[in-house]
Amino acid sequence: MEIIISAAPEGVYTEMDQVRRHNRERKIGVLFLVLSMAMLSALILIGTAIGAELKPQAQIESRQPDTPEPQSFCGFCHILTYPSVFQKSYDTWKKGKHQNANCVDCHYPPKADKKSKQPQDTGSETKLKHISKNPPAHFSYIPLGGETIKKQPQIIDDSCMTSNCHGKPEDTFKTKIIKFTDKVKYIHKPHLEKKNQIDGQKVNCTTCHQHITEKKHFEVSKESCFLCHFKNTKFAEGRSKCTLCHELPKKPIQTSGDKPITHKMLLDSNVQCGSCHYDLLSGGGQIKYELVLQGNKIKNTQIMGGGLIKKESCSNCHDQAKYIKEVTHRKLMHEQHVTVKNALCFDCHNVILHKKAYVEKPITIRKECMVCHPDHHQYQELLVKGLKRKNVSQAQDPMFKAMTNCLGCHNESGIGNKGERVLKASGKTCVSCHTKQHDKMLKGWIDELAREVKDAEEIEIEAKKALAEFEGKLSKEKVKKFRQMIREGQANLRIVQYGNGVHNKKYSMMLIDAALNNFEDLIDEIDELVEGS
Repeated sequence: MEIIISAAPEGVYTEMDQVRRHNRERKIGVLFLVLSMAMLSALILIGTAIGAELKPQAQIESRQPDTPEPQSFCGFCHILTYPSVFQKSYDTWKKGKHQNANCVDCHYPPKADKKSKQPQDTGSETKLKHISKNPPAHFSYIPLGGETIKKQPQIIDDSCMTSNCHGKPEDTFKTKIIKFTDKVKYIHKPHLEKKNQIDGQKVNCTTCHQHITEKKHFEVSKESCFLCHFKNTKFAEGRSKCTLCHELPKKPIQTSGDKPITHKMLLDSNVQCGSCHYDLLSGGGQIKYELVLQGNKIKNTQIMGGGLIKKESCSNCHDQAKYIKEVTHRKLMHEQHVTVKNALCFDCHNVILHKKAYVEKPITIRKECMVCHPDHHQYQELLVKGLKRKNVSQAQDPMFKAMTNCLGCHNESGIGNKGERVLKASGKTCVSCHTKQHDKMLKGWIDELAREVKDAEEIEIEAKKALAEFEGKLSKEKVKKFRQMIREGQANLRIVQYGNGVHNKKYSMMLIDAALNNFEDLIDEIDELVEGS
């Protein structure tokens, strides 16, 4: 059920006049509401009494309209605010390109022509019934019963596609090339095709054209474009492909040498755009890149993390946990919030920025190490966690158990093998938390582990030689088994070699022992098979 309380002020008032008028109208509205409810109750009682004397008839429940009623649009501004809010919308409308269209032309769903099925302009009867001669008019919308969340007024596409607007046969807005910015050209048609739309989101006019700021009645934000084009996609591929929006620069990047380097030359040579342009995307530290490999060669990178959903966004509209338990269901979220409720993108998502970075501050050199060095410290992580492996018991590093992070030990600035600044650990670091005797402990561990690794590497070579020498005399099952034994032994040994065993000495010794057992058992089994033959 909906109750409409309306009044039509003649002209524009001062703020105080509007407040007084609003309060007066509110009192009248409340009184009207109370009287209406009393009359409704009386009618129900009378109807019940009369109905008792009549034969029962089939009850018909009136169906709620699928298309939003016009008063919901007005109520968006006026249920809890002063008339000045409507004044702002009125002012932006008068300055815009649609100033010759009445409010009802857009905000009221038009009727379709029975013959052509073309949406027709709303009749004058509707205009006179709902819209005052001197806007801004003042309407209040009161929904009764159920959960109603309407954050934005909803305008259906038919309102834009009437025979008097963009539905004209001569209107070519779908295929027309529009200059969106100085460097970006836009065409509507690809964005309206179903194959290019995101799960659960039906792109319509108001998906992009929305009332965002007080400067324009509705506008398209560049940030909305960035979110759809760059969230969880491959860099410069598919919907993030640069040439979808930009023309390929013709100016040479470099002119020295025998041949000028141009963007076209690089594109023809399959050089990835990310080789130079990863720093064009940022998002509050959320943007991360994951390698996409083809064989052992980098094919591209996956853009991950940008435009995440803000946790507090859900509670801005919903006060019950049951309505937000499906927050990770992308299709459902888009259906309910974008297609049905017409929510703004950034009511939920964080912003993805897309702009040219400063040459003086190449952020990708420092921030995007993971592009070229995925899981750079994976072996150190395996050591400190000390997880159970085949023939190796679980043995967490004591420092890991104490929740000491990397900086607890690596707190001395130094220079790495390639000239980079790194934070190193030394025996002195141990002394700061332990005893003076711990100063020499680290060096002792390093020397001991180096000897053990060297011995294991020598046995590994012997095992590989033995298998290579007698492989032709062994069955396929035995060859497969021995190769697996070598792989398992190598995997354990590499963790210690690449992860620096001092990160968990006890676990490292267990890994080395397991590797040695694999190699030595293989050699013994081959010897027994050869002697038995």
